Amino acid sequence: SSGINAEYGYKEVVRKGYEKDFVVPGCKVVCHVTGSVKDTGRVFWCTKDGTPFTYTAGIGSLIEGWEEGCIGMSEGEISKIVMSSKKGYGKIGNRSWNIPGHTDLEFEIEILAVR
Repeated sequence: SSGINAEYGYKEVVRKGYEKDFVVPGCKVVCHVTGSVKDTGRVFWCTKDGTPFTYTAGIGSLIEGWEEGCIGMSEGEISKIVMSSKKGYGKIGNRSWNIPGHTDLEFEIEILAVR
């Protein structure tokens, strides 16, 4: 189950992980990401052809829907996380990725490593 309140989005497991080395607050996570605008499918971020994204889980450095959706994922897992703008970039949006305010988002996240 995802940590996302159903009112604000959902998580769908695309491929189960190895069921060990789970994402928990404070761990370092290495992942591949494809981020898109839910309504149009426009991809605004994709790491698959380049360097994976690394972050520290659960410290509030990323948007809320991402943080909530990734907690509990295991190494090797691929999940689609869909979130309302309330759990994404809110009413302000994200100028650098040309995401207007009040935009629902979809991320496909593959957990490559949990440290």
